Amino acid sequence: MAESMVDTFSFESGGVRNENSYAVVTGLFGQSLAHYLATKKHKDDPLLIQITFQSCFAQFLELVICSWTLPGDDANRVLAGTYERIRHGEAQAISGRWRALTSAYAHNHEESQLIASITPHLVGHFSNIMLVAGCSVAPEILYASVDKKLSDRIVLLFKLALQLNKIVMEEITSADLRIATVPFETIYSAEQMEDAYADGDPATGGVRVLCTTDLGLRRITRLTTSGENQWDDKLLLKPKVALKTVVDSMDG
Repeated sequence: MAESMVDTFSFESGGVRNENSYAVVTGLFGQSLAHYLATKKHKDDPLLIQITFQSCFAQFLELVICSWTLPGDDANRVLAGTYERIRHGEAQAISGRWRALTSAYAHNHEESQLIASITPHLVGHFSNIMLVAGCSVAPEILYASVDKKLSDRIVLLFKLALQLNKIVMEEITSADLRIATVPFETIYSAEQMEDAYADGDPATGGVRVLCTTDLGLRRITRLTTSGENQWDDKLLLKPKVALKTVVDSMDG
């Protein structure tokens, strides 16, 4: 996907060209990734753009999978906070049942309405990534092109995320399934994450995470409401990450 976008437009490297886009990308992916996007050359090697696209999709999927209602609205935040209090105050069977029923009745938006509300934000994020990477086309032309190229993929991923949302939020009550991601700048740990771009050699100590590229999965179960060892927390699937070392071989 990144290759087709890079082949379509011309790119200029050498620093920040759009301050607004740079601020948005920094907020989404951190200072390091934004800096590398703005300063590295991408025309012959769009890997860093592809990594950022993957991270953007991962954030999007996490948002939808974990949402109670329309992602980002006030009701979603209220329900999430309420559930956390119930979860820490009640047995697993009670909190799980409350989650399932609340989620089932809170999702009162049509699928087409949800897609229409989310797509512009996601297209805007991808456009900002391209602008920070040095894409020299006018922002409105770039937005229209990204929308055309990605709209079908966004719809497909959104429908998949809704199916996973139903499984995580409504169908499984004996435990809580939680999406696992790794915050940028976290020190790499092979026990908690997987290097998506390992070249055969394990990462050296102290290497930091650039971004999450693939979601992981945790299972959290409340075993008892009192005493020690109340919780069982298991990492079922490690999230995949890109490390800062991935940019070492890229042209500056």
